[in-house]
Amino acid sequence: MRNRKLNHNKGIMLGIMAMAVVVLAVVVVFWLWCFPEGSLQAETDENNTRIVLAEGFCGDSIQLTVNDTLLLDCRVGADSLEVPVDLPEENHLLMVAFPEHDVVTSFDLPAGVKQVVLRNRDGNVDMDAF
Repeated sequence: MRNRKLNHNKGIMLGIMAMAVVVLAVVVVFWLWCFPEGSLQAETDENNTRIVLAEGFCGDSIQLTVNDTLLLDCRVGADSLEVPVDLPEENHLLMVAFPEHDVVTSFDLPAGVKQVVLRNRDGNVDMDAF
C-alpha cells in the first residue's frame, strides 16, 4: 500500500494558472471599459483636421493657434510638419505666429475643412484648405 502524500508542486502550479486567468480577465474587462466602441483612433478620424506646414518653415520658431487654443509652439526642424486637430463643424480662426520676428498671420477656416496646407514664401504665409 502506497503512502499518499500531497504534491505541493501541483498545488503551486494550479495557483499560478488561476492567478493568470484572473489577471487576463481583469485586463480584458479594463480594455472593454476604456474602449467600449473599439479604438479611439476611429472616432477621431471623422472630425480630424490636419494642418500641414508644407514649405518654408524649416528652422523657424512657430506658434499655431486655433480659437485661443495653442496647438504648436516649437522650432520646425523638418521640411514638412503635420499637426492633427479635432475641430467641431463650425468656423474657426487659425493664427500662425513667428515669435522671433513678431509677425502674426490669421486665416478663417471654413466649416468642414479636412486639410489645411500652409506655405511660407519670403515671410508671407499662404493657406490652401481642402
